[in-house]
Amino acid sequence: MVNFVYVSDIFCPWCFGFAPVLRKLQERFGLGVSVMCGNLVDEPLQTSGMGTPRLRAFFRRLSDTTGREIGDAFFRLLSKEHSVLMDSSRSCLLLHALKKLAPGHELEQLESFQEAFYLRGQDVLDFNVQAALAMRWGVESNALADALASGEMRCGARQELAKAEEYLGDFVVYPTLFVQLENGSLSAVARGYGPFEKVVPSVLGVLQGLPDAGQKVESAHACGLDGVCH
Repeated sequence: MVNFVYVSDIFCPWCFGFAPVLRKLQERFGLGVSVMCGNLVDEPLQTSGMGTPRLRAFFRRLSDTTGREIGDAFFRLLSKEHSVLMDSSRSCLLLHALKKLAPGHELEQLESFQEAFYLRGQDVLDFNVQAALAMRWGVESNALADALASGEMRCGARQELAKAEEYLGDFVVYPTLFVQLENGSLSAVARGYGPFEKVVPSVLGVLQGLPDAGQKVESAHACGLDGVCH
């Protein structure tokens, strides 16, 4: 079965901006999306660490580039008094657990937590926030708590992170979107944020079997949480 494989991260701002593009790609090509957890924040980081003028300007530019406005509530998290923790290993555990507890909604689950963070300025590692959102997919708080505490679930989340890193290889860029063909091969069609009209030809090239179609995608609009862009 041909589908998209999407390596993303709740805390990735370009992934937040890419969400509408990915939805349009789904509509255009009628493909499902398999979500893989990224490891953007591999060392826990407080949001107040991103409160410098340079990084505030970076987030404004991101909104201008993607057309997706970051909420004022997020900017409040950049102050010391409202700072919250970011940790990709914990956010991956959350998404991995939700995939198991409420399968078939993994893209919606990812995007819901990205919106909670970048639109509403919520602490997405707070269990009360997680449990409230999980109710959208019929997941009770006690079931979520048990899953998050499960050694088996933690092992599965670590394996997913490792698999995502394997897929990315030497190009560790978030977001990265692949097309997976029926033979299991993966071809990158977007590395970093790309507008719909630029990603479509890459997808078409892979689906049409054009030589090296998935090898010519250049990284674009991909920045770390230190504001350094590549």
